[in-house]
Amino acid sequence: MSEDITDFNGQDLPVSLEDFKNKACGLGIEHSDFVAPTPEEIKVLRKLLGFSQVDLAKFVGVSYNIKKGSATVRRWETVAGGHKRKISLFAWQLMLIKAGLVYIAPVE
Repeated sequence: MSEDITDFNGQDLPVSLEDFKNKACGLGIEHSDFVAPTPEEIKVLRKLLGFSQVDLAKFVGVSYNIKKGSATVRRWETVAGGHKRKISLFAWQLMLIKAGLVYIAPVE
């Protein structure tokens, strides 16, 4: 399986962290204009973070197998057919924080 960043559905996929700043999925989940990411956007951000599917699974706390990878992450990144699963907003927010796209303000 190729790990290249590809444009599966002819959509304008971000190719850098800077590009995510201009996308609704790159906003914090509390933002009124936030839109959940597509499977392609999840895969692109994972790769921009330098994470394998196992790395991402460890980071957000979902199941994985060192030899087989993470079925959960594969399902988040499934584009057509197969067993799709939407990414949890918690996991996506963690990815955005790691990417430096979202900041958590300290509680005063």
